[in-house]
Amino acid sequence: MSQSLTALLKNYRAQQRCLAGFNINDIYDLHAVALAANELDLPFMAMTYPPVTQLNTTRLCRKMVDGFEHIANNKIYLHLDHSTSVDLCKQAIDDGYDSVMIDGSHQSLKENIAMTRAVVDYARSANVTVEAEIGKIMGRDVVVKSEDDYLASVADVVSLYQEAGPDIMAVGIGTAHGFTTSAPKIHFKRLQEIANAVACPLVLHGGTGIADEDIQKAIKMGIAKINIGTIVHSTYMRETHKEISKDIANAYPPLIMQEVLPRVQAVVLDRLKAVNKHLVK
Repeated sequence: MSQSLTALLKNYRAQQRCLAGFNINDIYDLHAVALAANELDLPFMAMTYPPVTQLNTTRLCRKMVDGFEHIANNKIYLHLDHSTSVDLCKQAIDDGYDSVMIDGSHQSLKENIAMTRAVVDYARSANVTVEAEIGKIMGRDVVVKSEDDYLASVADVVSLYQEAGPDIMAVGIGTAHGFTTSAPKIHFKRLQEIANAVACPLVLHGGTGIADEDIQKAIKMGIAKINIGTIVHSTYMRETHKEISKDIANAYPPLIMQEVLPRVQAVVLDRLKAVNKHLVK
C-alpha cells in the first residue's frame, strides 16, 4: 500500500534512485508501460490526469490498474496527477489510490499550504502518499516572465513542507510539460538548495523533454520520482492514427493495438533506461 510507496521513495532518495511515473489513459498505454517495466524488472507509477478520472472515475481507474497485477512483475502504484481539487484528491483516496497530488502551485503560498494540509490530513488514516507542488512547471497554459515566476523559492518550499507535511514535493526548477523548442534549462543550483533544505523525496515533472544526463544529475541531487507523459500519449495517438489511416473502413481496435502497443512500449523502455542507468548494460 501507499505507506510502502512513501518508504520506497525515501529509500530511493537515499540510494540516488528514481521511480518513473507514466501518465496513462486506458488499458492499451497501461499495458505498454507494464510490459516495458517488466523488461527491466521495475515497479512503476501509473498516473491519471484529472481529465482521465473525470471521464472514467477514479474507481474505474483503480479497477483498471488492479486488472494488470497478473501482467506486471512488480508493483504498480496508482497516482492522481496534478489535481487542483481537494475533493478529487479525497475521492481518489477513498477509491484506493496509492498516492495523490494536490497542485496548489498557482495559488498563494498560504492557500497552497491550506490545500495541501487538507489533503494530507485526509490521506493519513488511509496511508496514502501526498505530493505537493511549489513553483511552476512551464508549458501548457503556464506563462512566465522571469525566473521568479516559476523557480521554487527555498523559503516557500520549507514553509510548505513544514506547515502542510506532504510526503513528496514537486519543485519548479525550469522543466516544462510536453515537447519544447529547446532543451529545458534546469536550475541545478536551486535544486541543490532545495534538497539541502528539506528531507523529503523530490519530484521532477516534464520528463519527456529532459536530457538523459540531466535526469541522472537530478537524481543524484534528491529527485526520487520523475513524471513522463507527453512522449507516451503522443506516440500512442500518432501510431494509432497511422494504422487506422491504412484502412479506416476495416479498422478493428484489437488488431490496430497489436501494432501500436510495441511502439509505445519501446518509447517507455527508452525513458525507463534513462532513469535507471544502473540497470542498463
